[in-house]
Formats: sequence, structure tokens, C-alpha cells
Amino acid sequence: MSALDLLQGPFLGVGLGIDVHSESPDFRALLQKNGRGPKRVFDFLEVYTRGEPGLAKQVREAARGLPLIYHHEGLDPVYPRAPRPEAVKAAAENLRALQAPWCVEELAYRRLDGRYLDFFMPALLTEESIRTAVANIRALNEVLSAPVIPENPPYQLPVGDLHIVDFMALVSELAQVPLVIDLGHLYSFQICRGLEPLHRLDKLPLDRVIELHVAGSEVLNRDGIQIYEDVHGAGEIPQVALDMLADVAPRCENLRAVTIEVEDATVEGALAQAAQVKRVVDRARAGGVATGRLRGSRGARVGKK
Repeated sequence: MSALDLLQGPFLGVGLGIDVHSESPDFRALLQKNGRGPKRVFDFLEVYTRGEPGLAKQVREAARGLPLIYHHEGLDPVYPRAPRPEAVKAAAENLRALQAPWCVEELAYRRLDGRYLDFFMPALLTEESIRTAVANIRALNEVLSAPVIPENPPYQLPVGDLHIVDFMALVSELAQVPLVIDLGHLYSFQICRGLEPLHRLDKLPLDRVIELHVAGSEVLNRDGIQIYEDVHGAGEIPQVALDMLADVAPRCENLRAVTIEVEDATVEGALAQAAQVKRVVDRARAGGVATGRLRGSRGARVGKK
């Protein structure tokens, strides 16, 4: 199966992105309060974990059949060297433990000459960086049990001449993979360039967007310069991100998941954000069906046959 075959699957719904190494929110408490069937507040978990797969196995057991997606954060796909063998091994083990259909990985790196950085270094927006990302993603997808799907990273100081939309479009085309678009991260880039939130979105192959992300964030003012900061569950999802979601979701005909990243949220706060985003997504997708941009209903296949 190729990575692009994933676009033919059903819409999973609205889920929560959690860090199992974080105490808040506790994934067991989230699952206990989620309910079952049509009364579920969230429809899947996107699980960030690292190292040994013990915690991933615990999530799988507690989830009791709830779909799980894997979010890695150490394959460093835009670093100009092959991914570290130990990171690839950990990704493989956690993918198997979660039985996840794909692995989300941001186009950024956290290590420089072997040293761990406590922050992301997002992709340089150059053609050379695209070639690096494509080569590394192809290599990873040759050895992992499920495809690595690239996500656009957050920016505070973009370096390079390309727009992030064009960068992502070229990576998708050359690596033959779907895309994860984080709308807050997209907004962070647009702020840096002084552009509207959805500038150049028409240049993105929206039929290849498999997943959308939103999260709590803040826009700080530093000496008159606006800086976007991801705070995930520690803050509210800004209205601009919800407006972007309402606009973009019905235009992604093969969309399979909408994820809210809720690290550092309370259980109640995470569930409230899930309900908030689900209302936006349900309205947006219903409008897409009504206008013919989408076909099907929630939980059924949506997109081209």
C-alpha cells in the first residue's frame, strides 16, 4: 500500500492529541469520560510518545478499540543526514504498539550535531531543504509499517524564499505522501510574512490533506513584532484558527482527521475543546456535502471513488 492510499479511508472525526509523558491531561481519565458510540466527545487519540513502547501499549489497551494515530517528534526529516537508527527503531516499535495507520512528523529537527535542542528548528524554506525532506521521508516509508506524513512546523523567523504552502506542496508531490496541515502553524508563518491567514492556500493540493490540526496559542507582541507561540492545552483555541478550520475543512475532500493538541490541558478543558471543535467541523462538513464539495456522512467515506 502506498502512502497516498490512506486518502481513500473513512473520516475518523475529531480527536485529541496527547503527550503520554505529560501528567495533564491523563489519557486514562480522558478515555473514562469520553463515553461510547454517538455520545463520544472525541473520536480518536493522536499519541505522542518517545523511546520504549511501554506507554504506547498502555494507551492501546485503555483505548479499547478507539482509533489511534501516532505523532513522532525525533525523526528530524529536514536535517541533512539520514534519520538516526535509534529514532527509527523507536518509531517502528511505537507504531506497532499503537497499531496506528500513519505517523505524523513535523518538518523540523530537534538535534544538531547529536545535541538535543529544547525547541524546534523548522525547515529552511529552500529547494535543498525540500530535497532533504523528500529523501528522508522516502527512506523512512521504505522501512516503517505505516507511512510518515509530514506536518508544517511553526515559525517565528522563517528563513528562505519559499512560502510554506509551496514547500509543503512540493514535498507531497515529490515524496508522494499526504499532508498534515496545522492551521495554527500556518497562521504563525503568515504573521511572520505579514500575510492573511489563508494566503496562497489555493496553491496547496487540498485533496492530499489527510489531517488538520488546531491548538491553543498566543500571539505575543515583542517590541512591536508579533510572535506566534504554541501553548496547546494551556490556552484557548483562537477564533482565527477556528475560522480557518471552518473554511478549510470542507475543501479537503479526502480529510480523515481533525486533531486538537491538548497537552497541558485539564481533562475538562480538553473535552470542552473537543466539543467546541466538533461543532465547527460538523457544520463545515455538512456545508461541504450540501454544496457538493464533499460526499457522504460522518463516519462514511468522503471523497473520490
